[in-house]
Amino acid sequence: MARDVSRAQKALAVSRWQRFVRSVKRIVTAVSLITMAGLLGFATKLAADRPVEAIAITGEMRHIDRRDLESVIAPRVENGFLLTDLTSIRKDIESLPWVYDANVRREWPGTIRVHVTEEQPIARWGDAAYINHHGFIFEGEFLTRYAELPLLWSEQHKPPVLIEHFKLFQMLLMPHGLAVAALNEDRLGQVSAELTDGTEVQFGDKDFAQRVRRFVALLESEDAANSIARIDFRYERGAAVLRREQGFAVTTVARERGGR
Repeated sequence: MARDVSRAQKALAVSRWQRFVRSVKRIVTAVSLITMAGLLGFATKLAADRPVEAIAITGEMRHIDRRDLESVIAPRVENGFLLTDLTSIRKDIESLPWVYDANVRREWPGTIRVHVTEEQPIARWGDAAYINHHGFIFEGEFLTRYAELPLLWSEQHKPPVLIEHFKLFQMLLMPHGLAVAALNEDRLGQVSAELTDGTEVQFGDKDFAQRVRRFVALLESEDAANSIARIDFRYERGAAVLRREQGFAVTTVARERGGR
């Protein structure tokens, strides 16, 4: 009987000790969490209060003034290193003329790094815009260095279509040492072109791809590359050709006009 009482007392003591240990663990855990939260809050406040120490701008820039970039960035970094809105900076920079893309990121401990990619014009669009290497139109003042770029314009307000026409025509002309100097679409949808050698081509208002290929086939089938001054493909069959050595147009297999 005494032995049973002794065992019960030992078990009770062990149970009390375990409860005590668990209580201590809970207290230590709570204190640790509170301490860590305090330290994290203190560190976050320090980081949030850290000013932007430098603005690093990189990228090849021929048309963009660094001062314009700095005037856009400076007001955005006044809230500190961590609170600087990188997305707003990127959008503001990409709204500037001649900026194609901007990449903005933080570099610890206090630098905002901005890499700018400029537009690459491949053609002019009217008098106050250009077409970039992705086929999109962007605004930009006329610069004499780009005076020799092909000139495109459409009165149909459908620039993507004319740009696709330009890319196709340019690609098919390259093997013949020729290129597009100008491509125009009037209000009736009539497309005409001028080549770098002075040749004038009238395509009409439909079947552009087919008529371009007919023109290229004509260049390949005879010694015509240097002899054609003007050619009109606004026919269902054939074309009207004015050769450089002639003073009048010669109609070849022309039956019905295909354009308006």
